[in-house]
Amino acid sequence: MTRIKIMRIILMYDLDFTNEESKKQYTKFHNSLIKNGYIMLQYSVYMRIITSESIAKNEINLLNKTLPKNGNIRIFKITDLQYSKMIFLRGNKKINETINTESRHIKIDYDKQD
Repeated sequence: MTRIKIMRIILMYDLDFTNEESKKQYTKFHNSLIKNGYIMLQYSVYMRIITSESIAKNEINLLNKTLPKNGNIRIFKITDLQYSKMIFLRGNKKINETINTESRHIKIDYDKQD
């Protein structure tokens, strides 16, 4: 059995929020993050656990469909080990970070039987 390599997508953004249209785009983008399983680490910094590079590519494609017209959006992937070595200068992990660990994920194997 292959062990799943847990990774995390970290998404950071600064979005235009100066008029009604930009507020609508922000709301649509923010809601799509929540709907797709992202949790807030800090204001404008979100994280999602992924289990493969192909899932990461799919996530990036989904994000591209809801990007606001203006703003600055960055994304990077890190391993679970790298994430666990994050240094807190002030504050603690949020409850979602504590609960959503590798041990709480379920791996489903599909055995192809003819």
